[in-house]
Amino acid sequence: MFRVRVPASTANLGPGFDCMGVALQLYNTADFETTDSGFEINITDESRAYVPTNENNLVYRAMDALFSMAGKKLEGVKVTVGSDIPVTRGLGSSSAGIVLGLVGGNHLLGDMFSKEELLKVACTLEGHPDNVTPALLGGFTVSYAEKDRVIYSRSEVSSNLTFAAMIPDFYLQTKKSRSILPRFVSMRNASYNIAHASLLTSALTSGDMQLLSSCFRDRVHQRYRFPYIKSGEYIIRASRRFGAYGGYISGAGPTIMSVVSKDNKEYEYNMNELIKTNLKNWHLVMLDADNTGACIQ
Repeated sequence: MFRVRVPASTANLGPGFDCMGVALQLYNTADFETTDSGFEINITDESRAYVPTNENNLVYRAMDALFSMAGKKLEGVKVTVGSDIPVTRGLGSSSAGIVLGLVGGNHLLGDMFSKEELLKVACTLEGHPDNVTPALLGGFTVSYAEKDRVIYSRSEVSSNLTFAAMIPDFYLQTKKSRSILPRFVSMRNASYNIAHASLLTSALTSGDMQLLSSCFRDRVHQRYRFPYIKSGEYIIRASRRFGAYGGYISGAGPTIMSVVSKDNKEYEYNMNELIKTNLKNWHLVMLDADNTGACIQ
């Protein structure tokens, strides 16, 4: 038996729609055991009430895709999944499931496939690479998919930064969150996002914190999603007031993520006080970046 651990991820980071992501120190795990026959998947946490345990499960789908590539049948395996990443909250739970299946399946196959090959399969299953890339590789990633591969850049996130996740007690399905977006954007808005995404990459890789405070603005997707996330814009304004470098909708939402200096000792206290008075259906989780990615334990 062996265990695979995969981090949560926060995607888009404001202007980096469908291409930017950061891995976070919040994890899903899966224990893999060989058995005499068949395939069994068990879920040990409360997500078992709504996550399938049949062929529709993402861990199974990822393993089945990989075994098919290897010309083998998926059988004689038992998988036990434990999930700390909340589902449908914009923290990469589906990507974590896919990567769990791929890394675990690959290890059962004798590590037949490279990380680049696993990433291609992950992107095909997920539809875009912004969450699966940091989930697999860790750190801050920028990536896009071509026909036969995923092109990516990866860098480590400064230990001076922490990520403040404001997670609500309601969910926003990714399918719904994507369906409300426009089919086209203006040249002006595209240029605006390209500039801010480029500056964000420079700030995160160079450690220029002064520059970072100007980088999280977006004109492509967030304005359409905020109406479905009650208090979302208010939380970002409050976060900046409490000293955050900036905030954004994490992935498809509804989690609101802020990037905060580790030196800001008052941020967590101030935000929790705000929750007590004005945001009682939200809770705050402070998360450091994960610079390791998926690993076998």
